[in-house]
Amino acid sequence: MKEVTIIVPIYNVEKYLRACFDSLLNQTSKEFVVLAVNDGSPDGCDAIIREYVDRYPEVIKGIKKENGGYGGVLQLAIKELDTPYFLVCDPDDTLEPEAVETLLNLAKVSGADLTVGAKNFVYEDSSEKDYDFAYNRDFAELLPNTVYRKGSTSFNDLFFIDPSPHAKLYKTTLAQKIFFPEKVGYTDNLLFYISLLNADTVIYTDTALSNYLINRTGNSMQDVSYKAMNGEIGVFKTILNQASRIKDVPDIFWYRMFESFKFMLYKTRRVNGTTEQYEELLDYLETYLQKLLPERQEILTYYKQYSRTKVLESVRDRQLLNERSEKRTYQRLKKKMMKEFAGGSQ
Repeated sequence: MKEVTIIVPIYNVEKYLRACFDSLLNQTSKEFVVLAVNDGSPDGCDAIIREYVDRYPEVIKGIKKENGGYGGVLQLAIKELDTPYFLVCDPDDTLEPEAVETLLNLAKVSGADLTVGAKNFVYEDSSEKDYDFAYNRDFAELLPNTVYRKGSTSFNDLFFIDPSPHAKLYKTTLAQKIFFPEKVGYTDNLLFYISLLNADTVIYTDTALSNYLINRTGNSMQDVSYKAMNGEIGVFKTILNQASRIKDVPDIFWYRMFESFKFMLYKTRRVNGTTEQYEELLDYLETYLQKLLPERQEILTYYKQYSRTKVLESVRDRQLLNERSEKRTYQRLKKKMMKEFAGGSQ
């Protein structure tokens, strides 16, 4: 039995798929199999998958399913796993040749549940690569090849890791009980955060092992439609729901989820939709905020340490986190944002 399954979620990426597959076949390690999941792609992806499956039947397995989005692929693929580890490689990205070998060796030597590597940003029609540490260095400094143990102060730094799937090797047991909603984006956030909460030990390497194409047309990260934003809020509510069933959740997690609320709040200003849809999004986002209110004290502890907001915004944030003032404060904020949105859409 192989050690690692590389899950490749495939939808409408005919232009990039061969380069992705070739980067996997070029790995220095042979301790892996590829699970290529065709999520009902309408283009020529299915023919490419069949070509590679026929040429490399011992390495690549293809599955074709009805379209269910990224979450649907992860739900199906994780149930199919028969390897102790897995990683996800998006089909418009590639892995460096030593990626699997490096991640797997680190995981086995350290016993880590989750192994995280750095990555490169790459671009359409360019050979340029920009190195990325894969975490926010304004708030943390991760030590390479060091085991981080749950319950330690240093474990908190891991919550500043970029939750994208790039160069992350998961123990299969971390994700087997995660429920992934279908036909929404941002389910990679769900995979990372719940797996991190389930992990007892994590190790990081500053070697760039994945190449992340960040400016592809149609990239879900660039989608600010009403549907996409509604799905994003729903995914983060799912993260909170599933986190509530996990023991010993670090307090910093709740702070990071409050920062996610603020990120989505400001992002709604760019949504492509009607005034009615914008109001629906703001109302839906408030239900996410309200789920954070019981963790107010935990959030405020780290808010003092990490937040860099100005005085007026800080006062408003504290009012939003107070059960007595949240509704009134949010309604005032909503009224202001609705007025700005209506003015900008004219």
